[in-house]
Amino acid sequence: MMDRKRQVIEVAHVLFIEKGYLATSIQDILDKSKISKGTFYNYFSSKKELLMTIFEMIKNETKKRRVDILAGRSTSDKEAFIEQIAVKMKVNQENNLFALFQGVFASEDEELKKIVKSYHYEEIEWLQKRMLELYGEDILPYSLDLAVGLFGMIQNYIHFFLMVDQGMDIDKVIRYSMRRLETNVVEIQQDDDKLLEVDLLNKQFSETSLLKANKKCLIIQKISMMLKDADEEQSELLLFVQNEFSQQEPRRAVVEAILAAIANRSELQSYIQDYFEITHVD
Repeated sequence: MMDRKRQVIEVAHVLFIEKGYLATSIQDILDKSKISKGTFYNYFSSKKELLMTIFEMIKNETKKRRVDILAGRSTSDKEAFIEQIAVKMKVNQENNLFALFQGVFASEDEELKKIVKSYHYEEIEWLQKRMLELYGEDILPYSLDLAVGLFGMIQNYIHFFLMVDQGMDIDKVIRYSMRRLETNVVEIQQDDDKLLEVDLLNKQFSETSLLKANKKCLIIQKISMMLKDADEEQSELLLFVQNEFSQQEPRRAVVEAILAAIANRSELQSYIQDYFEITHVD
């Protein structure tokens, strides 16, 4: 079952890149995957949920590779940091993430657009955390400025190379940007020069619906994992909850009633409680 589901994901991934998210119909996915509509809806409640699953898989692959790079190395290892930045670029290229993002922004789906935007927020948040591990707590007041500066520099160089249609060595781009960062780390502390409040990103996540969209992704991902070992009865309950979270506003009372009958639910229950606390859904 999981092999077939993965096949559907891979087929949809290719179609979303080749035809675009909007132009790809569920029937296109059924035809290419050679599955029935019923089988598709056993796996996904909608085309949107399928795309969200692809995004989550790409994100998890990046996290896994970054953890692997740091294994056995210090968090202050700058070479490891460079490799971690580069591996995200590699995963993005392997999965044609830019083409997927373009398809989302061509759509009218605001929830998907927020998820795409959250990718950038999460990367800056990761960079901010890594800045502290690289340079120590003294740079805490300036850590968000440094993270945004590094993120922006790398992204703008990549866009420039694409614009002028020149060959791009991503390793050189990252290493050049890191040299500029080293200078900025010294100067920003000497001048006590700060533009962004250190906790601005955390406020942004808690005060907007970006976190809401991210929590939905976590819930859907967790349910997908639980479905691998679930029997028929448990699968039906999990799919019901999954379907609720594909809606604009999941019904809290309904979700909690179904959740009570799901086995090994503690982690899923924690994600769901976080979601409702953030969104204040009654």
